[in-house]
Amino acid sequence: MSCDNKLDKVTIVMNVLASYLGIEVKEMNEKLKKKENKYIFLLLLKNYKCLQKDKIKEVLDIISDKSIKYNMDKAEEKFLVNKEFREMYFEIQEGLNKII
Repeated sequence: MSCDNKLDKVTIVMNVLASYLGIEVKEMNEKLKKKENKYIFLLLLKNYKCLQKDKIKEVLDIISDKSIKYNMDKAEEKFLVNKEFREMYFEIQEGLNKII
């Protein structure tokens, strides 16, 4: 799955997540401070194979690769444990599948 238009997959994921949360992309940094939103964002990036560490560090204000790994592990754990989180993830993923 490659995306040949001007938007890359990270931008598309951010736009769809912002739309789902009912905010503008400009406000994403503030919303991604909430763990649940950050975890969904990371899982979606991983699913669509666009987990670019440099961009993630910039968007999430994360300093180290270790922090990214820790957050990804927590996201996967929450996905397995929390039914509401899983349903929200699949709902957003369904919207993304139509675009990507």
